[in-house]
Amino acid sequence: MVVLLTGCGKHKGAQMDSPLTEAAAREQINTYLLDTLEALPPGVGLSRTPDNPNLGTLGTGAANTVPCEDDNSNPDGPVQAQTSYWVVGVPRGQNDHYFQLIRDYWTGRGFHLHPGSDSRWAAVMTPDQYRLNVQDAGKGDGSLSIGAGSPCFPKAAKGTATPQPPELTRPS
Repeated sequence: MVVLLTGCGKHKGAQMDSPLTEAAAREQINTYLLDTLEALPPGVGLSRTPDNPNLGTLGTGAANTVPCEDDNSNPDGPVQAQTSYWVVGVPRGQNDHYFQLIRDYWTGRGFHLHPGSDSRWAAVMTPDQYRLNVQDAGKGDGSLSIGAGSPCFPKAAKGTATPQPPELTRPS
């Protein structure tokens, strides 16, 4: 299960970056995810389909836009891009190690660690207000998920992106 930190509404304190479009937001999300993969050992990737067949496949809804307002009261209000993946290729019994590699990579880049982060869930905020999180599914078999969310952008800039790829592979 992937849990994203959401919300950039009036009660969250974040401001909308109006020049941002869904396409630019997804491009930046993919850059953060690919940079994270590059910091991991070879053989690791991101996929909508988990290595564990007992866990659910993430469908097309795993890459969507959601309203920024907490109460969803403004149908024309700003939105944000979100996406989630399973981390695949993590060796059995190495969940903790890979979880820590991801968390340490993010905090090593100066990303602000969410105070609610623990040994099974960690979230960070980047300097440009993107949110990234990693979660251990608790299966002990390498089942980690990763998610990302963008800053808010005008609803009119939604739909400007090509579909999110079903897999991201580690750059060589």
